Amino acid sequence: MDFSPTDEQQALAEAVRGTLRRHGSPAAERGESGAPSGHDDALWQSLVQAGVPALVWAEEDGGIGAGFTDVSAAATELGRARLQVPLAETIVAGSLIASLASDAVRRELLGGLSEGTALPIPALAEPLRAWSPQPTDVVASGSGDAWTLTGTKAPVPYGPDATHLVVTAATDGGTGVFLVTAPEAANAEVVLDGTSATLLAQGEAADSAISEALALGGVVLCAEAVGAMDEALRLTTDYLDTRTQFGRKLASFQTLTHRAADMYAQLEIARSATLYAAMVADERPVDADHVLRARLVVDRAARLVGQEAIQMHGGIGVTAEHPVSHLTARLTAITRTWGDRRSQQAELATRLADHRSVEVLG
Repeated sequence: MDFSPTDEQQALAEAVRGTLRRHGSPAAERGESGAPSGHDDALWQSLVQAGVPALVWAEEDGGIGAGFTDVSAAATELGRARLQVPLAETIVAGSLIASLASDAVRRELLGGLSEGTALPIPALAEPLRAWSPQPTDVVASGSGDAWTLTGTKAPVPYGPDATHLVVTAATDGGTGVFLVTAPEAANAEVVLDGTSATLLAQGEAADSAISEALALGGVVLCAEAVGAMDEALRLTTDYLDTRTQFGRKLASFQTLTHRAADMYAQLEIARSATLYAAMVADERPVDADHVLRARLVVDRAARLVGQEAIQMHGGIGVTAEHPVSHLTARLTAITRTWGDRRSQQAELATRLADHRSVEVLG
């Protein structure tokens, strides 16, 4: 299997890098903290012009018809640049729309997403409970074309700026996936009180579509994490090569160089896992198990790289305004988006029964 980026992917990465560079300096370079920011529409529209949100959608739906190896190249540059946009979120919402919505709705929303006129966002998590794709707080009632939703979804990143929400809710037939148009959201909380919604699917079809959508979004998160780790390692090695202690550069201390080498090794393992997951995502149906394994590999690497980058920067690394602090904050957020390591391991463990046993000794 060839993991080398194609000429087209290298050109895409360079185009995205240039777009992000022209957009302006990240918050860390303006002396601001790394707290999650709201939706930057100017940045998003510049990525729309570069074709990034349209990459994975079919041409008949207004997209480009590329693959997840291509969108991963763009996501890696986002992670490296320390800029946040709802790319993974629109991948999850768009995947659910592509799988479950009618032809007319699919073309309208995916076309609008590709053109920058629509911003569908998933509303899956519920407050005061551990992550689960199975909703309990939000309940749907109705039938046919008349459905209403009641309950609360939180956190919903970019919810206040969404033109549509793809919401999961409990129904008599199991988990349902609904589309809410022109939602009202305060911060990252969406309160539904008899809110009109369109049913996309429920039961087994909904469960299958949610699993695939979260796997596809997970690939984008992995790629963004690789870019953030890449930048954290670069900043750390530059710091070791310029900072002096006891009259010597920090890079001359063997213990620190060994720790930097461990960071590099974990980064490259995470990069390989992410590239493999992106290739898996280009196949249909998507094998969610492979993506979950990749997320576990990336999560482990992200924890080590982020912590080591802060420690080797010393006191300045823990300040909220420093680039390394921003990168580690983003890595931490990624490892807790749509489940953490514990929930991902538990999900994989539940599927062990599907694998046949092997008699090692005959």
